[in-house]
Amino acid sequence: VAPPCRPRSLPVNVIMGCGTSKDVFGPADVLSTAPPGGKAEILMMTPPPSAPPPVTYTSAEGETVSVPEVNFIDHLDSYGTYRFRGTEAGTYLAKQGLEPSVLDDPSWTTECPDKVAKALMEWAKDKGATMVTHWFQPLGSAGIRRGQTGQVHNAMFNFGKDGRIEWTFDGGDLLKGETDGSSYMNGGMRATHTAGGYTVLDPSSPMWVRGDTLFVPTIFVSYYGKALDEKTPLLRAMQAVSKAGVRLLKLLGHECKSVFPNIGLEQEFFLIPKSAFKKRPDLQLAGRTVMGCDAPRGQELCDHYMSPLNAAALRCMKEMQHECFKMGIPLKTRHREVAPNQYECAPFFGLATAQIDENLVVMELMEEIADKHNLVCLLAEKPFKGINGSGKHNNFSLGTESGLNLFNGPQLQKVAGNNDAFPVIMAAVGKAVH
Repeated sequence: VAPPCRPRSLPVNVIMGCGTSKDVFGPADVLSTAPPGGKAEILMMTPPPSAPPPVTYTSAEGETVSVPEVNFIDHLDSYGTYRFRGTEAGTYLAKQGLEPSVLDDPSWTTECPDKVAKALMEWAKDKGATMVTHWFQPLGSAGIRRGQTGQVHNAMFNFGKDGRIEWTFDGGDLLKGETDGSSYMNGGMRATHTAGGYTVLDPSSPMWVRGDTLFVPTIFVSYYGKALDEKTPLLRAMQAVSKAGVRLLKLLGHECKSVFPNIGLEQEFFLIPKSAFKKRPDLQLAGRTVMGCDAPRGQELCDHYMSPLNAAALRCMKEMQHECFKMGIPLKTRHREVAPNQYECAPFFGLATAQIDENLVVMELMEEIADKHNLVCLLAEKPFKGINGSGKHNNFSLGTESGLNLFNGPQLQKVAGNNDAFPVIMAAVGKAVH
């Protein structure tokens, strides 16, 4: 098995063929699950149908499973309503004497946290939530496994002396929390009385409800403020970029209050039949193949990229988008990718911290929803040898609070009135990245 820094693996045999089968999946794909020297079991997969796709499939146990068909037009009124921001939050904030825009200024965390917490709790209850979690991003497992989230779910109510429920969620509960930090990075090196981990709300990222739980994005630090997560270093870096960017723009002829990164993350992934996945211990344990035969045919004909979505993948991706839209995640684009059975969903761009939070939610949703459709979603960077891996292209730019895009030369030149502004900024970015 190759070291994690240079993933090398062999694929399940993926070739392109033709024909039809009861297993509706690929673009006339054929998937072989043969181990080395073993007898191949070929799973035939039908091309995209011209009629509306079926909404049932036969499970491995021979049972007929129904998968609801999602039509976006039928749910437009619910989209964005599971995210506490803007108009959705405004109704509840108004009952506490607050303006909807109060969440746009982080000063609310010191000026009116109890009022915001009360509005948030009432909104969450109306959405069916009774639990709350401080949701954070612990450091990747020794740098090997990324994209993890940490969460401890707590009830927003307790029982009074009379045995009746009392709602107990205030500003203190919203802003910070304490949990065990001893099992995170270097936890064993910290003294027992300082081994705790502390969560602190990140006001730059919206809160949302999923299921019965209110998710509050936070950072995660040690007793002495050392970062135990991926987000704290990002926020510190954004603060440094803003400070230097504001200073540089002033010297170039434009004054602003802040400079911040906008990003858009393109999430690529593979969808494979669950029956094939269960025959591959390497896929189950490592998320990628580490043995097997080279594919007799891969992506040589370039006939998969951007071709029509097949029935099973389309149903699955529509439900992924549907769940994201409910939480205000703008998962705008869907299409096939280069490798057989590889796909991509991409959002509309936004602030870096919020976009990363949303992407982690998207990854979790993809795995859960694929399972409902008798598929398995592979998010590993290189699950198969000889065909494209799944990248996550990070399209980024720097902007100001007025909407100025520093990577837009004509726009920057017009605002700053300085022909040197754009090349100076690009030189600075190039130097920093390099």
